[in-house]
Amino acid sequence: MLEWAQVYDRYYGTPRAAVEETLAAGKDCLLEIDTQGALQVREASEEAVLVFIAPPSLEELRRRLTGRGTESAEEVEKRLSWASDEIALAEKYDYIIVNEDVATAAAELKAILTAEKCRTKRGSKRIN
Repeated sequence: MLEWAQVYDRYYGTPRAAVEETLAAGKDCLLEIDTQGALQVREASEEAVLVFIAPPSLEELRRRLTGRGTESAEEVEKRLSWASDEIALAEKYDYIIVNEDVATAAAELKAILTAEKCRTKRGSKRIN
């Protein structure tokens, strides 16, 4: 496994081989993982680019979670507590995107992908 973590009483992980195959094919590999996993990925690869997707506020996150109607009040509180702990780790990431709305957040992520491909440590590989 490239990374694994226990999140909300469940275990999640990312198989290393799948990521390596994607990267070897010259493709971007995006992982939707929590902070535990992201920091493991950073340890495994200095080339990893970490992007933290943050809610505009914990109050807005509460509104979004309760609006879904998929979690109990107890689960919402657990997720808010977890989110607060994760937000405290955002400074360990390379970028932070505040998800005010999905379209803007997606555009910002696309801009990061483009910028990272142009960085000298990666872009020089594109010059023949």
